[in-house]
Amino acid sequence: MKQKKEIRITIRLTPEQYETIVSKADTAQMSVSAYVRAAALRHRVVVVDGLGEITHELKGIGRSLNQLAVLCNMGKLGEVHLGDAWQALSQVYLKLQELAAREVR
Repeated sequence: MKQKKEIRITIRLTPEQYETIVSKADTAQMSVSAYVRAAALRHRVVVVDGLGEITHELKGIGRSLNQLAVLCNMGKLGEVHLGDAWQALSQVYLKLQELAAREVR
């Protein structure tokens, strides 16, 4: 359950500071409020370029596997060879390793 946020903090920023924060929040795909809270509470905000493409690929693989499972459960498929799916997942894993190696700490 989400906690109700009842306390408001008001700060003054220059236009440049505000634009920088908005830009960083957009890059992190977070709202400005969530980004400022995370930064203020010293949470680590990690932005991984290229993750959207990998997520898209994983969703496609997941949909395909789900369709195969449905067909198997309906009795329309007796046997499924998952070699192609295994290869696709291996490629996604390699891309994730590459992105993780590029992460700047």
